[in-house]
Amino acid sequence: MTKKKNKETISGRLMGRVLIVSALIFTFTFTLFLHMAANKMREDATAHAHRELSNTIHQIDAVLRSVEIAVENTAWIVPHLLATPDSMYNITERMLHNNDFIYGAGVAFEPDYFRSEGHHFSPYSYRGDEGLVQSKQVGGKAYDYHYMDWYQIPKLLDQPYWSEPYYDDGGGEKMMTTYSKPLYDDEGKLYAMLIADLSLEWLTDLVGGIKVFDKAYNLMVSRNASFIVHPNRELILGETIFSSTYGDTDKSLAKMQDDILNGRAGQVLRDNKGGKYFVFYSPVETTQWTVAIVCPRSELYAGVKTLRGLLIILGIIALLLMIALSYKGIRKVVAPVEEFSDVAKKIAQGDFTAELPEIRSKDELCELRDSFEYLQQSLVQYIDELKATTANKERIESELRIARGIQMGMIPKIFPPFPERDDLALAAKLVPAKEVGGDLYDFFIEDEKLYFIVGDVSGKGIPASLVMAVTCRLFRSVASHFDKPEEIIASLNDSLADGNESNMFCTAFLGVLDLKTGHLSYCNAGHNAPLIIGADGRVAPVNVLPNLPLGLFGGFPYEGQEMQVDKQTMLYLFTDGVNEAENNQKTQFGDLRLAALLRRKATLEPCDIIAATLAEVEQHADGAEQSDDITVMCIKYC
Repeated sequence: MTKKKNKETISGRLMGRVLIVSALIFTFTFTLFLHMAANKMREDATAHAHRELSNTIHQIDAVLRSVEIAVENTAWIVPHLLATPDSMYNITERMLHNNDFIYGAGVAFEPDYFRSEGHHFSPYSYRGDEGLVQSKQVGGKAYDYHYMDWYQIPKLLDQPYWSEPYYDDGGGEKMMTTYSKPLYDDEGKLYAMLIADLSLEWLTDLVGGIKVFDKAYNLMVSRNASFIVHPNRELILGETIFSSTYGDTDKSLAKMQDDILNGRAGQVLRDNKGGKYFVFYSPVETTQWTVAIVCPRSELYAGVKTLRGLLIILGIIALLLMIALSYKGIRKVVAPVEEFSDVAKKIAQGDFTAELPEIRSKDELCELRDSFEYLQQSLVQYIDELKATTANKERIESELRIARGIQMGMIPKIFPPFPERDDLALAAKLVPAKEVGGDLYDFFIEDEKLYFIVGDVSGKGIPASLVMAVTCRLFRSVASHFDKPEEIIASLNDSLADGNESNMFCTAFLGVLDLKTGHLSYCNAGHNAPLIIGADGRVAPVNVLPNLPLGLFGGFPYEGQEMQVDKQTMLYLFTDGVNEAENNQKTQFGDLRLAALLRRKATLEPCDIIAATLAEVEQHADGAEQSDDITVMCIKYC
């Protein structure tokens, strides 16, 4: 009886912990939902602010682009009326009559362009009282427009330009911005600036009229960060976002200032003494001015507090209901789950035949038992297969190591091979891409003649290594029966082609060097042309005929060639694993890079040249996996 009571107490503790975890999860879910709801409200408010900014900016851009179009459509008339300077007033007045949104227009000429009109000549038309168009000549010593920004900057930039907003004393007598278009004569020389002035009073009304939030206010700054629109009119054209915030260390301010100066849209959360404010800002594409909306954070999150209280009440009610409804069900589930937990521990310890608990119900627990039973059977089968696979892998790896040792033992590997001779220096190296490879080289001296061969079997791995082994053995046995390289190659070809059902082939270069005379007879079977390294450091390919590779067709008539090898000259033979070595970007080592390497190393001995070749190929590969066998042989005739 006591044992049963203790068991129930343990189950109660487990269930209590589950309920605590469930409560935490439930609380976390509601908290997350609240956070997401708050973010959604902020995102909606942000999107609304940016939509209002976008609409306002589109309106501003539309007006600015209309001014640009009006100027462009007028510019072609000016050169046709230069003969009569007074006709410039007709042009400027016409611009105002045809474009209601332009406050003033003018043609500002270069100094002394018209001798009769004086040093300053700038016909200008503007809207006077009651909107009547009036004209006057504004240029003079008191108003030397040649040094105004709207004249100097487009002249220096050699392109149309929107000026920074300014108060025009002596011209329009208003806060305005000017669009200036340089005019050039047939020789490309600037002679005048066609301008259109835009009053910024409408801009103040447009930006100030944005109503996104009740307590928000709007502002606008120029490309140089001067205030154009601001609730505090004393700041307009008198302060910048830098001077007005001097001493403020808020990091968000630096980001906003950088964005505004670089014409980027964005938003920041500003922390001022009066509280936290969201600032939404976006540039006007045409002039790179920036429109901004400043909104108190408290107004943006006004609805979040109400939502938080409602969610907390609903969450508490739902959590209590969950505890009440799940208590009994949890108690029933705990016992069999604990038994399955014990079985899982036994399986984890290697007891794959552990007895599973009996489940009489036809619910998920029954499916769980079937799954555990299937897991046991699968694990037993997997362990057996893994043991067999591991044994086979170890056997194959052992056999490949033996095969590699046998293959490498078939080629000469002691260098220098003829230390007693002073008329010959020779070195060679084979680096397989796999455990065994298909490249080959061999050489021997008979009757004061050096017989040598370098070859490359198609493919890699065990099949290529078998063809390589056959070719090496045939070379030694066949070479002693023939005098000419083409005869040796033809005999090798006939032997490899006989019964070649796998259609494997071998490219090869075979040569016979008379060590007394330096006469070299050779035959090429589809292999890379060797390189001659002269005593003067010159590198050139050996002239070779395009004979077929070995093993394709029996009875092929191979042609041999001859050449004379001078003293202190080296013959450099290689397989395509050298010049076609790739790095991770699939860039090949290349013939040009190989030739350049040999020119730099021409004074070295054959063994050092081979070492330098392998080192530079490895450096070029830069960790990329070797894709083909590499073989190099270097022969120096002394």
